[in-house]
Amino acid sequence: MDSPRSLTPQPLHLRRRPRFAICTLGCKLNQSDEADLRRSLRQAGLQEVDFGSEAEVYIVNTCTVTQLADRRSRQMLRRAHRQNPQALVAAIGCYPAVNPDELHAMPEVDLVVGSIEKATVVDEILGRLAWENQAFDTDEPVEHVETRTRRMIKIQEGCRAHCTYCIIPRARGAPRNVAPAEVVRRVQEAIDEGYREVVLTGTHVGTYKWPEGDRTLRLADLLERVLDETPIERLRVTSVGPHEIDERFIALVNHPRMAPHLHMALQSGSETVLRRMKRWYNTRQFRRAVRRLREEVPDIAITTDVIVGFPGETDEEFAETCEFVREMGFAKLHVFPFSPRKDTPAAAMPDQVHPRIKERRAAALRVIGDELHAEFVGRHLGREVRVLVEQVAEQLPDGRSLWSGYTGNYLRVYVPGDPGEDLENRFVTVRAVAPHEDGVLADPPIRVE
Repeated sequence: MDSPRSLTPQPLHLRRRPRFAICTLGCKLNQSDEADLRRSLRQAGLQEVDFGSEAEVYIVNTCTVTQLADRRSRQMLRRAHRQNPQALVAAIGCYPAVNPDELHAMPEVDLVVGSIEKATVVDEILGRLAWENQAFDTDEPVEHVETRTRRMIKIQEGCRAHCTYCIIPRARGAPRNVAPAEVVRRVQEAIDEGYREVVLTGTHVGTYKWPEGDRTLRLADLLERVLDETPIERLRVTSVGPHEIDERFIALVNHPRMAPHLHMALQSGSETVLRRMKRWYNTRQFRRAVRRLREEVPDIAITTDVIVGFPGETDEEFAETCEFVREMGFAKLHVFPFSPRKDTPAAAMPDQVHPRIKERRAAALRVIGDELHAEFVGRHLGREVRVLVEQVAEQLPDGRSLWSGYTGNYLRVYVPGDPGEDLENRFVTVRAVAPHEDGVLADPPIRVE
């Protein structure tokens, strides 16, 4: 696991409580991993600081979905070393799983741990630090300054879809699922710690399954169990596909404690491009799933990802994607120019699209995405919405605070609060009155819970 800088690792002998800092790049699954890692290190007695501060341990939770993500990961590792050349610098996650040799070759990196071995990170770090809890002043609070609003809980990891552009099956491995009882325990733990929203996350949570007796539990079974066995106030799921949208799942999305928001990665609105990508659905199936959701859950927000400039994508195929995106009326659109990943079939495909064309198409599709988001925002104006407040977004000249948070369908809402009023981690009912930045501005709260 060690880089050339530490082939014979020497423990760091410290006279005070060691500080750690984490930088996480990439997806919600990485955010969930970060939350678990942060809790484990704090429970071990380490003090968390901001990544821009001096620390004895720096951890970069890497992403490798694109070459740009690789470069960003290396930049953050070098930044950590510059901030404290004596610190332990760890690269963890998907990049080490795919290209460990590149990271081992970096003199700034001490520890390289892939996604599947992430559970060993804490033990590795504590072994390197060579310290004992009682040797440090533990009077200062261990709590991090994170808001107590939303907890990410991983319910599955890994994928076997092998889309032609994707490195994730290699980075995350084969699908592995968390037992329902353990998911329920983690949700209850989050509630006990003060969280009011839980997000069930994974590489593709819609594929969740767990053997129980003579049947196999699916995602809908897990959601039902969490809702029945815990009092979580808002439950959210991510990354579902059209094949997972059935009547039972839709009924659960309609549950009053379920967030009416789903992320369904489209990737392309062209049938021929979807086939080259080896996606497991077509536009007809995607359209049918979205229509069923909208018929049964009127306020649902559906967000998506789209790749433009996939090898061989013609102007006609791109136009098909634009038309389909408009038809689906997504609440938010994440647009990515195709980035070839080494060792994926798409990287070796003929007819690679010129970077300038990819950027031009990405810009055009983002304009459509902005228009659709504006329509989504506009549908809420004049309506009362329930918001889980997260943090202060701005201090107003009159001494009030402008707080921000999210509705169940993931609309960002800015809420004015009186001087000295603490709305963090409170549910508030407000009236949306005007577009504001990336969401809506609301009147002062009508009701606070």
